[in-house]
Amino acid sequence: MQIKTVIFMGTSQFAMPSLKLLASTRFCPSLCITQPDRPRGRNLKLNYTEIKKVAIELNLPLYQPEDVNSNESLNRISELNPDIIITVAYGGYLKRTLRKIPVLGCINLHPSLLPKYRGAAPINFTLFNGERITGNTIFRIVAKMDAGPVFYQSKLEILEEDNYSTLSEKLAVAGAVDLIKVLNLLEENDIYPEIQNEEKVSFSNKLVKSDFLIDWSMEFYKIRNRIRGLADKPGAFTFFRGKQLKILQVRELIEHSFEKPGTIVDLPGKKGIVVTTGSNNLLLEKVQPAGKKVMQAFEFNLGARIKPGERFTNGI
Repeated sequence: MQIKTVIFMGTSQFAMPSLKLLASTRFCPSLCITQPDRPRGRNLKLNYTEIKKVAIELNLPLYQPEDVNSNESLNRISELNPDIIITVAYGGYLKRTLRKIPVLGCINLHPSLLPKYRGAAPINFTLFNGERITGNTIFRIVAKMDAGPVFYQSKLEILEEDNYSTLSEKLAVAGAVDLIKVLNLLEENDIYPEIQNEEKVSFSNKLVKSDFLIDWSMEFYKIRNRIRGLADKPGAFTFFRGKQLKILQVRELIEHSFEKPGTIVDLPGKKGIVVTTGSNNLLLEKVQPAGKKVMQAFEFNLGARIKPGERFTNGI
């Protein structure tokens, strides 16, 4: 069947390439649904979602329900007689009544190779665990989270220099292309969803504040992976002289020191700051002090005038 009416649901930056690409094709959404504006920052100013900004820019119809499963929302969606609903980083649960409205059902773009890393933070956990390969999965939405039959998967190599920000962008762009492929295959009735293997399921739970605090007693590669998995935003952090300091880029060293983990043992000029861990040392290359811009670690040292023997702590 020909797909004539598409509804797109998304909220975060990850969904932007998908909406932009869809809008440039014959699959241009008839309606964009995103989360309501929420207060953010110190002044609690209402902020548009990233998808709202794109929808306004592209002059696409926009809807921001508090509850997408409410009768009002269901009526609004049903009136359009959608052939398919596409969700990308929407951030809300679709109940059965909603899922049954489109002829072809609801599909979701998820940035992991399901059934690996179901849940809210797949890209973070992919990097936390030092994976070398990741990818995107497009699947039919069912009642159970990220558990629906898989229509399509594409793989992507993770480079040594990749972090959360760069990998998110790569997967978002690749995923947009994948969506167009799937829509074409659905029209041609040339795609066969495969049931996920429940024995291979793993999860990526929603991140909590403790996930961002660096534990210097861990092995150096685990610390590096944690930093990569949170950089550039929101960023892993430590405390120095009682103030929060984000650590955004590090390099592994072959040296090992016997000082307590978190101790600054060397300040090699413009190279950065050398700190001890539970195994080898790490060279801090890029940091961000609280309330200030991102800077090279040696620049931070110039202002802080660090002395070897000082320590990064957990704030206690």
